[in-house]
Amino acid sequence: MRTQSRRSRGRHWRAWLSEFAATAILLMVMVTLFRGLFGTGSVLARAIPSQEGRLVADAVVSGSTVALLIVSPLGRRSGGHMNPAVSLAFWLMGALPGRDAVAYAASQLAGSIAGVAVGRLVWGEQAAHRAVGFATVRAAEHIPWTAVFASEAAATALMLAAVTFVAARPRLAFWLPTVVGVVIAALILLAGRWTGASFNPARQFGPELFSHDWTWLSVYLIAPLVGGGLFGLVRRRLPHAPPLPGLLPPAPRVAPAVTGSAAR
Repeated sequence: MRTQSRRSRGRHWRAWLSEFAATAILLMVMVTLFRGLFGTGSVLARAIPSQEGRLVADAVVSGSTVALLIVSPLGRRSGGHMNPAVSLAFWLMGALPGRDAVAYAASQLAGSIAGVAVGRLVWGEQAAHRAVGFATVRAAEHIPWTAVFASEAAATALMLAAVTFVAARPRLAFWLPTVVGVVIAALILLAGRWTGASFNPARQFGPELFSHDWTWLSVYLIAPLVGGGLFGLVRRRLPHAPPLPGLLPPAPRVAPAVTGSAAR
């Protein structure tokens, strides 16, 4: 009994650490990509001079990186969320225990900071350059915050709709990483020019902290959570929605052992 309990706890810890590591890798890749696209003297920046071309590069690299991390050992161990809004939705839909949802979100935000920190060490002042901004995404100047909020929430819900549609059908589950990557790339292409297309609090958390420009931080943090939370609540109430496979077992409640001192 105790052996099973220790194994279960170990599985949870490994999943949490996997979320931390996967999110850190994602953010390190993003900092590297932005350094290449917007850094001074970058060969990639000279090869892709247009904003449209750079948006396509961002979409392709972002979607591909997430897809690869999902199929990696890290993603297979934890489900490859890398996004607190996704973890919130899966908890509301009953596919992730509450304790793990909180630990996932904390691990993802910590991983975001760690990934940007590594990018800062690798690229030095180039990562901090205003044009790079530690891979911070920004909305266009003429876009009101309400439009950014609505876009981020809607994009998160759309992404989760695609994820849950595939994940709940065993015959399609093989294609889940590809679907996630394609959907992320498509959403970036559709909305990135106007809203920045983050739809992931962890994607923006580390870059915003390092750049010391927190003007849009609350929008990019809260809007995806609202979109993910609303989607999770709505899907849970759908009468014919197929169940999602559970990612982790509930944390076991172990009864305290009776020892000589406790039994007196």
